[in-house]
Amino acid sequence: MKKFMISLVAATSLVFSTGCGGDICEDIADAYEGLDEKTEDCPQVNAIVGQITFTDEDIEECKEESEDCSGDDKDKINDTIDCINDLPDCEAGEEADWAEKFEACSEKSDDVTCN
Repeated sequence: MKKFMISLVAATSLVFSTGCGGDICEDIADAYEGLDEKTEDCPQVNAIVGQITFTDEDIEECKEESEDCSGDDKDKINDTIDCINDLPDCEAGEEADWAEKFEACSEKSDDVTCN
């Protein structure tokens, strides 16, 4: 379970520290905020991803740092956002499976070159 939690934290850091542009930054914030409801039945997961929030300053910083993102990078980030939005609700006892799905979403933007 400890490895699983470390994986969730790493994936969370990866996605939001990845450069993004325009509304993509707000979309990332919205996707992560939606995880609170999706992980209600998985307290250990919810303790990590369900409580992630982004301030207006975080979003503005993302926008400022993302001006050099290519269309390809933005497409990969959008794929990650769509994947996170499409995640099923986490069910008790299925935390590891849900975490794998979450990590797979994050991996969609692994090779984004802007940040």
